[in-house]
Amino acid sequence: MSFLKGLGWLLLFVFRGLALWVVIPVATLAWLRVHIWAQGATLRQAVAWYDANLIAALSNGPFRWLMRREARPSFVRMSGMSTISTQRIPWFDLSALFDVG
Repeated sequence: MSFLKGLGWLLLFVFRGLALWVVIPVATLAWLRVHIWAQGATLRQAVAWYDANLIAALSNGPFRWLMRREARPSFVRMSGMSTISTQRIPWFDLSALFDVG
């Protein structure tokens, strides 16, 4: 059963990756038209909100058999968009790889 569960997780991440090609442009356009003034959210918060709700939709929908009911993520309300936590990946600092001192 663990092989099927691992395959399910792989399918979830592949489907999410493909869906993000649609979600990110839609989130950007929606942010430009609505969320920038209605929720006062940044672009990063808007994309994170759409991504969080995509994960919740996939986890509570077609991939619900992967998680127990208590462990499934819940949907984030639109009013919580401006307070959603975001992650930032810093650019690599190449000077840290070489001994500059």
